[in-house]
Amino acid sequence: MITGDMTVGRLLDEHPDLVEVLVRYHPHFTCLRKSLLRRVMGPRVTLAFAARIAGVPADDLVATLRRAAGEPESPVSPHPTLSPEGRGFVQSPKPEALAAVAAPRQLHLDVREDVRLGQEPFARIMAAVKALEPGQVFVLRAPFEPAPLYEVLGKRGFAHWTERRAADDWSIWFYREAGAAPAARPQAAPAQAPISAARTRVLDVRGLEPPEPMVKILEALEELIPGEVLEVLHERRPMLLYPQLDDRGFVHETDEPEPGLSRISIRHGGRAR
Repeated sequence: MITGDMTVGRLLDEHPDLVEVLVRYHPHFTCLRKSLLRRVMGPRVTLAFAARIAGVPADDLVATLRRAAGEPESPVSPHPTLSPEGRGFVQSPKPEALAAVAAPRQLHLDVREDVRLGQEPFARIMAAVKALEPGQVFVLRAPFEPAPLYEVLGKRGFAHWTERRAADDWSIWFYREAGAAPAARPQAAPAQAPISAARTRVLDVRGLEPPEPMVKILEALEELIPGEVLEVLHERRPMLLYPQLDDRGFVHETDEPEPGLSRISIRHGGRAR
């Protein structure tokens, strides 16, 4: 049964053709035609939250999908109902920590065009976060509310304040609250240090649901020092990852030491072989 707490990923796994129903329902859902964005967003975003992002009533969206899938409509909504306007977003007051932040202390990044072109903006976002100076705040402009990013940056000590400008225009301010310790930055390694087992980081992403493996790998690469090797243990060859590595100039090699185990070695320097 299709419900508001069902994820977009599960919906499209069970009913692939419903992506076109979503697109006809609201133009914002055209982004789900992009396989990479679908993989990144789908497993984390529920239909109720997707409706909130698009600014449409969740009850109407679920009813439309049920009709298209041939399911009976339920008179009782099993998920939270959005506001009558279909927005479901309540603007909170701007935190005091941000009220007096001058323009020179704001680092802005607009990824709306990246998303429109079907490009994955995660690496650009993490590079901007990494470049933050003490006392700076990061202001992200996106075509939807990037809920998965709250958890990723929250683990790095960032609070956030979300501003909805329009249904397809959001500004999210990421900042460290007073007293929060800044994330430790990796120390530069000696330029002449040889690559050895001691310089290899191992990341095991087996058993994780998409898009967690991709997110964790890209996060780890943001911290990879030239000369180090990131060894990823995966259940399969991550075909969607390889173009990301090539575009970012990483060398990568994959071997399969045993059935059900793919080992990807990644390091800085040139194109993949």
